Amino acid sequence: MHAPFSLLDAENTLASPVPLPSGRAAQMLALTILWHPERERIGEQFIAPRAPNNVADIAVNRFAPLFGALAGERAPLDHRRIARDSLRLRRHRDDGVSLLLPQSRMRVELNGAMLAAPETRCTPEQVDAGLVIGLGGVVLLCVHWMDRLPQPSAIASVRGVSSAAIRVRELIRQVAGTELPVLLLGEAGSGKELAAQAIHQASARCRSPMVAVNMATAGQLQAESDLFGAGTGAFAQAGDGVVFLDKVGFAPPVVQAMLRRVLQTGEYRPSGARLKEAARARLIGASDHDLHDGSFNQALLRRLEALVVHLPPLRARRCDIGVLALHFMQAWSARTGSAPELPAAFMSQLCNYDWPGNVRQLGSVVQRAMSAAQAGQAPDFDALAPGAASRPARTRPAKLGPQAVLDALEANGWLIRNAALALGVSRPSMYKLMEAHPAIRQVGQIAPAEIDAALATHGGDAGRCAAALKTPSEALRRYLRARATGKAS
Repeated sequence: MHAPFSLLDAENTLASPVPLPSGRAAQMLALTILWHPERERIGEQFIAPRAPNNVADIAVNRFAPLFGALAGERAPLDHRRIARDSLRLRRHRDDGVSLLLPQSRMRVELNGAMLAAPETRCTPEQVDAGLVIGLGGVVLLCVHWMDRLPQPSAIASVRGVSSAAIRVRELIRQVAGTELPVLLLGEAGSGKELAAQAIHQASARCRSPMVAVNMATAGQLQAESDLFGAGTGAFAQAGDGVVFLDKVGFAPPVVQAMLRRVLQTGEYRPSGARLKEAARARLIGASDHDLHDGSFNQALLRRLEALVVHLPPLRARRCDIGVLALHFMQAWSARTGSAPELPAAFMSQLCNYDWPGNVRQLGSVVQRAMSAAQAGQAPDFDALAPGAASRPARTRPAKLGPQAVLDALEANGWLIRNAALALGVSRPSMYKLMEAHPAIRQVGQIAPAEIDAALATHGGDAGRCAAALKTPSEALRRYLRARATGKAS
């Protein structure tokens, strides 16, 4: 029927930000099809035209508005279970959005809950998170902001129709045209290695190999061998290609110092060798945690930060969930030769979940659901996504008091991600809440003698020590590991 936006298009056009004032006033209200019985419709969009003072109504019914992909043919939702009478979306001057129910018996859901009141008002922050609207039990839409118009791209590994996905593809193409080191930042499962591969494939080095090394799985000697082994290390194997350092924050301090010298001098000494060799490969590092807490070699960090690409978490681009889920369904079908259907109710749960494991977790859940459906079983979302049944509702950080932040950290072993999930906020929001909290400290702000005293009191237990010092346990563990092996030069 209507071809969806393909990320395999050969055009390399970069997206252009909308040249308007900053903030939400510069953003366009958009509707993206998350789920439709005709799968080719998934990912099609309607972007509302601007109106004076940003106050506008969008009528959503069987015949309007018209959805499409880029400049292609546009069509309405056109399903018999969607009423002719309109659900109205009203954007207010403060950028909140109201949902006004139609005069019909059509079932309308908001974020998985059925609406009964004639009007439901959503705050600007709720729109920021993406509103999931269910129509007639068959179609799912996401209401969200766009700060740029859709653009084609040749970068197939970064799928999505959101402004965030467009922005990442734009950055990848820009970064690929340089020879500088790159640092990829993003939560676990957000696609950092795929982004590294995309940078490599779009660069002049694409004919040479990319060699990946996971720095979290090796001690000092193994890491040295993996990177600098004579003839077998990553730099030797990559040649003129790329060395990708996954979880670079876990590199042993001595190895961090060696990497700094590689970037500074362009040379390295292979393990056991007397003579130095030229390091011709480009370096791309990736991390899912803050490298500015003092435990990482700051001289190396300054060189890695020549170019930085932030990979957004999936919850920050909710309108992409349908496109991504469809990709994983198609991959499963191509591998198995079968194409079972997933219920719309399951897809609603899928689109309303916040995905702490990001795209990687989404892919696993979708493929397990396809396997269950193929076996004739109804997929159980709560069983497929552990913890989904007990997840909290999304919360505005401004509504959280200092005690709630402390209680969440205490209850979750001072692990930032787990505390953020418990509070129902994003990890960036959690960092801001912690920075504003008078009792929470960064490990670099704590005197070594105080850390030693806490370790002695708690028998060397880093988790209990972190709670006593009121500092994140991940950062404390990195500090202790770095101190135990000797600080990098």
